[in-house]
Amino acid sequence: QRGPAAAPGKYAARVTANGETRTVPFQIVLDPRLAKDGVTAADLQEQFALSLKIRDKVSEANQAVIDIRTVRAQLTERLHKIPPRRKAEIQKLADAVLTPLTAVEAEVYQVKNRSGQDPLNFPIMLNNKIAALAGVVERADSKPTAQSYEVFTELSAALQAQLDKMKQTLGTDLPRLNSALQREKLAPVS
Repeated sequence: QRGPAAAPGKYAARVTANGETRTVPFQIVLDPRLAKDGVTAADLQEQFALSLKIRDKVSEANQAVIDIRTVRAQLTERLHKIPPRRKAEIQKLADAVLTPLTAVEAEVYQVKNRSGQDPLNFPIMLNNKIAALAGVVERADSKPTAQSYEVFTELSAALQAQLDKMKQTLGTDLPRLNSALQREKLAPVS
């Protein structure tokens, strides 16, 4: 997957090989055909800036899914080590963590995807919606539309709401679970 196309401007390429580093300056210039159509370097810089923000939101969404899956795997591993007499109490604490995290994961990522056809069968979720916006913004060499900014703001807010739920769960319910795990002489979930 490629990232956002760089806007016109001055840049430097640095290559390190065999312990030696070389830096070469270069410049990306505005295609004269775009200038004839009224597109400016500032328009493309604005497009690049929004594209970077979109890329960062996609990364945030995907990292949240990775973090949730890491917590789930750690919890599953720890729960197998709990003695039967303590299992019910600790499972209740684990469910207080897993239930809200699973809900967040399902809002951020389409958890039903199993094959290449599944995106056609199930609705796309926040990470895909934000990623699709990148395609819209980067489709043409032009300044982003007001609608692109609106959609970015809406999707960012929706993602932030999910990240806040995740943070709340990890900040309140996970410490209670970790205390119980430590009483059982098990490593805390990180």
